[in-house]
Amino acid sequence: MKKICPLCGTENEEDARFCKECNEPLYNQDNSFIREDKKENQTFDPMPNKEEKNAIVMIKEIWNNLFNSCESAGFSIAPKEDIEDIISMFIEDRIDPGFFVNNLEALLLNKDMSSFEYIISFNREKPETSKSLSPFITMGRRLIGAPLWFLAAYPDVMLWLSEQKYQYIKLHNRDYDGWDKEMLKIFGIDLENQKLNKDQIITSYEFLYPKYYNNLKKHYKEVTKKRFEVAVVEKYANNIYLGAEFLNAMGAENNFTLIAENTTKYYLELAKNHKGRVANEVALLATAGMLDAQIYFFIDRTISTEEIIDIAKKAISVGGDSLINFIIELEIKLFKVDNPEIALSAIEDVCFTQKATISKTIQKTKENYNGEQRIVSDVELFMNSIKFKPYREMLGIKNKFLFL
Repeated sequence: MKKICPLCGTENEEDARFCKECNEPLYNQDNSFIREDKKENQTFDPMPNKEEKNAIVMIKEIWNNLFNSCESAGFSIAPKEDIEDIISMFIEDRIDPGFFVNNLEALLLNKDMSSFEYIISFNREKPETSKSLSPFITMGRRLIGAPLWFLAAYPDVMLWLSEQKYQYIKLHNRDYDGWDKEMLKIFGIDLENQKLNKDQIITSYEFLYPKYYNNLKKHYKEVTKKRFEVAVVEKYANNIYLGAEFLNAMGAENNFTLIAENTTKYYLELAKNHKGRVANEVALLATAGMLDAQIYFFIDRTISTEEIIDIAKKAISVGGDSLINFIIELEIKLFKVDNPEIALSAIEDVCFTQKATISKTIQKTKENYNGEQRIVSDVELFMNSIKFKPYREMLGIKNKFLFL
């Protein structure tokens, strides 16, 4: 069965993921991201099933935290009342948060280096930016009539609009008034509407409301048939908009609770039957985490003993419930190892939003755990086998016998 591109109408092979003509992502009929228009000139959200609805909540949280971080640092890139609509646009077009931040950094770098470094910790000296952004970095963002959020997410659209203006002025004997009318049509602004006033068009930031920029980028898409430069590439691992894949990568509730439950069981088993051999709380936490994440330490060796000890020390030093702190930091570490292409800040945002769920799981496990064969066996093997002696020594665990 051929797949018909929803954008240009080209027939593609059944297993095609992108249109061979315009590179638009192709979806099955039962795909949960099939879209439905709301009222004219309004942004719209994907239509998720239950599982992907949870993913979208997490994705929205990532975007909200990014906007909030800007606000906390003393400047903002959009009015608070517009952020929800802006995020809906980003999700609709699957804008890559990492790529967006790179573009934003390039726009802000010369203007306010210290503030930006404070809110964004990507630690990239030369971040990769989209190719359409370069002209706007040199000419200055205020000269191109677009808010920072739109320019960082859709520089290709703004470059195209600038080119359209140049071509129109050239072909129409420098008729700037004529271009203004054409541009209003592209933005979907009807000045003949007597009920429309300036406050309904211009925000407090002296830019258009998001719905008009939404009209602009939709018009661009219809005319050019191109995918947005800052959108994620679906076949790549950093596509956080794949619903179930996102949940698996970033930790759906069952993944969060599974790690929390197992780590707590190892912690309780160690505390109950081996505490005399464990030097302190740091060693107890680190050992529990190591046993829960055995494959990362003993097989893949992607996490070192020193790293897990540092995580345990940090969990204690910040105060509060050290077990909750430790499990959150452990989950962040595990998810980052599994998904190196996803920004650490994005992973942290998702994990910290699950603190209440993790806390509830820990409490429930403490109330119900009374020994479990798999947990008991794992702990006994680690605590007594000679092959784990080097790990025990690094953790400060006393040997049961002199020769072990």
